[in-house]
Amino acid sequence: MTRDRRCRWSPSTDERGEQGATLIWVASMMLVLLGMASFAVDLGWAYLNQTRLQRAADAAALAGVVYLPGFLDAATADAQAAAGANGFPIGSTTTMTVTQLADNKLQVTLTTSVPTFFLRALGMDQFTLVRRSTAEYVKPVPLGSDSNVFGNGNDPSQFFWAGIQAPYTQKHQGDPYATKCIENSSPSTCTTSNPDYRPEGYYYAIEVASGVSNVTVDIYDAGFYQRSSIDQETGDAIVDWWHTPDFTTNFALYGVDATPQDPTDNPALGCQLSVGAEQSPSTYKNKWKTISCPALSGPVTPGIYVLRVWTTGPSATASNHYAVRANAGSGPDPRVYGINDMSIFTNKVTGTANLTLAEVDEVHAGKKLELSFFDPGDADGPTSFVVKMPDGSTATCSWYAEDENGQITASGSGLCDIDTTGRIYNGQWIVATVDIPATYTCGANCWWTAQLNMNNAHDRTTWKARVIGNPVRLVPNAP
Repeated sequence: MTRDRRCRWSPSTDERGEQGATLIWVASMMLVLLGMASFAVDLGWAYLNQTRLQRAADAAALAGVVYLPGFLDAATADAQAAAGANGFPIGSTTTMTVTQLADNKLQVTLTTSVPTFFLRALGMDQFTLVRRSTAEYVKPVPLGSDSNVFGNGNDPSQFFWAGIQAPYTQKHQGDPYATKCIENSSPSTCTTSNPDYRPEGYYYAIEVASGVSNVTVDIYDAGFYQRSSIDQETGDAIVDWWHTPDFTTNFALYGVDATPQDPTDNPALGCQLSVGAEQSPSTYKNKWKTISCPALSGPVTPGIYVLRVWTTGPSATASNHYAVRANAGSGPDPRVYGINDMSIFTNKVTGTANLTLAEVDEVHAGKKLELSFFDPGDADGPTSFVVKMPDGSTATCSWYAEDENGQITASGSGLCDIDTTGRIYNGQWIVATVDIPATYTCGANCWWTAQLNMNNAHDRTTWKARVIGNPVRLVPNAP
């Protein structure tokens, strides 16, 4: 009889217990890992929606800010539309709070609920997400005045008059936009047409603050009145042809809108003053005349109103000089300044004078300021044109002069001190580009000036200023 000697093993009771514990531990770890994976999925989902919500808040703030300061309801409506277009319609799951922080700054806060996937098993059905964004629009660069008056040559702090040419005046007389002619053959005929002619004329801002009532807009010496000398009073003068001028200077007011950088599309208020050459001198000559405007009576919606000035008429080669003033019956007086460009006449400068050029806020630090001067330096004797920063230092720039044919006639760089002796830039543009320092600060006074060094000056010229960059931008949220 043969005995089977193979060994047979069977686990003991303790060993069987250890196997069961291992299975329980593995199962528990699987649950933990699955829970972590579920949490990671839901967390990623929440992060994705938070990013989307931030983009919607950014779009909403940018869309609404341009309606400030006068139309917060319209700002809210456009902000809501932008949020909806970006995937977060305002309703049961998404709410919006719109706050006006300043007359050009809007804050939008979006709150929404996002459903979870796996975390529901742990009792968390949704995430609540909140994102905030603040936008501001940069106002047009104010030109020529830091007060409620523009172009008052009787004021020694301004040294110039606002000016506009009759339609058939030659362009080289200093007005590149209101004149139809580069050259003319009569007071009503152009030999060469001016491609830059702008029948809309010039635009001025009447910037009204909140809490203002009963605004009046006045024009000084609104019509053309020939003076015996261009050095007297406003210096209105016929140029090129000696004849009786037949043209009208027109002034019209427009309301605020959502495009503060564009003065051409503002709604008309139905308020206009039109004065023909030599019309009613006892009423207009050397006098302030109010533009009748019922729309500016009582409480006035804050914002940038527009005054448009242009000339019409069958014939004349003449230059009309005037001033603009705005007053408030209650509240602070509105600011008055040129928008985009300004056409001026100086007949009070002998020696050195600093003319207010452009207000460049600290928000523009690191950008480029482009300054353009048409037909500068019409004076007898040595002349120069110097761009000064608010601290009184001379700006550094690169510049060039360009004639009517687009040819560069001169250029330079370094200190923005340009010699204009000898009327060498007659009918030409001088374009200067200033790199605004990244460290630029100006405090309460951000006005750059143009220092004119002249003798027996009677300079009819047009200036432009613009900051190159996006006028609507996102800014850090307030704490």
